[in-house]
Amino acid sequence: MDNRLVLTVLLVTLPWMFVGTYAQTSTSTPTPTPTPTPTHTASPSPAPGNNTTPAGNNTTAPPTHSPAPGNNTTPPGNNATAPPTHSPAPGNNTTPARNNATAPPTHSPAPGNNTTPAGNNATAPPTHSPAPRNNTTPERNNATAPPTHSPAPGNNTTPERNNATAPPTHSPAPGNNTTAPDVITTAAPLTPNITVIALETPVSRAECGSKDLCAAQPSDCDPSRSGSCFFLAARQTSGQNFEFGLSGQSEGYLAATLSTDTTAGGNDTTYVCANNNGAVQFFSTVLNNGQLIVTTLNVNSVKGSVNGNTIQCTFAATVPDATRSRTRAAATGFSLSVSTGAFNATTGSLGAPTTAIRTPVVNLANPNTTVTNQLDPNTTTSAPSTNLTTTGNQATAAPLTPNITVTALETPVSRAECGSKDLCAAQPSDCDPSSSGSCFFLAARQASGQNFEFGLSGQSEGYLAASLSTDTTAGGNDTTYVCANNNGAVQFFSTVLNNGQLTVTTLNVNSVKGSVNGNKIQCTFAATLPGSSSTRTSHTRFSMAVLTGTFNATTGSLGGPSTALRTPVVNLANPNATVTNVLTTTTAPATTSHAVTLQQSLTQALLVTVGVLGLVML
Repeated sequence: MDNRLVLTVLLVTLPWMFVGTYAQTSTSTPTPTPTPTPTHTASPSPAPGNNTTPAGNNTTAPPTHSPAPGNNTTPPGNNATAPPTHSPAPGNNTTPARNNATAPPTHSPAPGNNTTPAGNNATAPPTHSPAPRNNTTPERNNATAPPTHSPAPGNNTTPERNNATAPPTHSPAPGNNTTAPDVITTAAPLTPNITVIALETPVSRAECGSKDLCAAQPSDCDPSRSGSCFFLAARQTSGQNFEFGLSGQSEGYLAATLSTDTTAGGNDTTYVCANNNGAVQFFSTVLNNGQLIVTTLNVNSVKGSVNGNTIQCTFAATVPDATRSRTRAAATGFSLSVSTGAFNATTGSLGAPTTAIRTPVVNLANPNTTVTNQLDPNTTTSAPSTNLTTTGNQATAAPLTPNITVTALETPVSRAECGSKDLCAAQPSDCDPSSSGSCFFLAARQASGQNFEFGLSGQSEGYLAASLSTDTTAGGNDTTYVCANNNGAVQFFSTVLNNGQLTVTTLNVNSVKGSVNGNKIQCTFAATLPGSSSTRTSHTRFSMAVLTGTFNATTGSLGGPSTALRTPVVNLANPNATVTNVLTTTTAPATTSHAVTLQQSLTQALLVTVGVLGLVML
């Protein structure tokens, strides 16, 4: 009995000890998805001419003030009668003939017939306002002096012979007065001749600030070197005649516009250099309401070159006089613009322009003028929500002209510039598209502003596509570039992705190259990124995706896409941004505590059951 009791106690105690020591819970922690780090007189009273002093030595002294009125007479022969000096009484005052001199009243002599006898007599005129009437000077060698101020009207007669009448010394009567104009030297306008010859020397910025007034985007653009930028130089040769140098990228045309204000389109003079099958064709136009109208302007000496999508031209032009349409400080004050647009070489039509540079009104004749691009904020923008700094030039470059003609891709897509010039996304992460093997790869390189160059590589029997989305959810009219295998050659499509369907549209894409090798598709292209959404602080932040799908070469239809690679939202302008494929980031399954609890409960129940059975057997 004692042995059975001991055995029973042991059987019950041991299971409960086992249960107390058995307790463990296993929980897996999800692996978080890494977040990329974006990145201005007549002289007073001259003596009258031909004044004659009488021959006889007769002097008449005038009274100093108001002599008595009446007929005052001086006998002949060396007698002098003095006239009143102020207001003599009216009457006939007579001086006998023969070498007698009668002095005139100095102020206001009384009206009447005042006569000086003939014969070498000199009658002095009144010095202020002689009374009107018929005053006569005898014929022979008599000199009549004019009044020195405002002579009284009347019939004043000077005899014919050797008599000289001096003009008044003040207030001459109005007449044909001629003022010599200022001498202004105006250069002759240039003779129009828009025949284009080859440009042997590239446009350069070497003379900017010394001889040339220059405008550029970006501001350090050197058109003599390779790269994508816009440039305009103006040099005054004489008056309104200038020499211009223009350079930039366009599949259609490049144009320079002069406006008297910063609002383009009011019949503004515009010089157009168009790419006509690899050669420059020049147009003289005016820009009005967004349309270029061909006209005749004073332009000649045109030279041009086309290298890929880079157009350069130089020309001489007589610029309009800015003072004729606006009140300007200088006849050479204009706002400069550089624009691009489409050109139809068959019809010769010019599309509406898109502006790459617009300056304030500046004096083209002053090469030292500070010139800025009003379209370029040139700022560093911080993203407040993520404390990230947007690097790179946020310049507003002209959108690319659409042209999706595909040429052969001679050099394979490569990852050689990843992290230095190219932002790269790959699956697997070490994918090298220049090597054999199956992988997916997308590279983006900023050229200028919203303009980027892309390289795409991957395997598909149908098409390969690169999609840009402002978030990581595909399908909200996301810009998608498609390179399809059309019987061993690449066919390019500009599309938008919406609700799982690709819809063909027109996007700003050009410079497309492609190759197909088996099921491996590679293509490169230049594209203008879509504008930012209202929630973005940078125009270059997107989630990138690489897609594949079917392509019907007969109908040209594109099947629904499958995603091979998708990144978080990253700054495409920052080649150093960390990029991951969010489709390969998985979370390890978790073992819940509920399962552990159930396992412990079953074990406990089993041990208790064994203990009870042991007691019964004993």
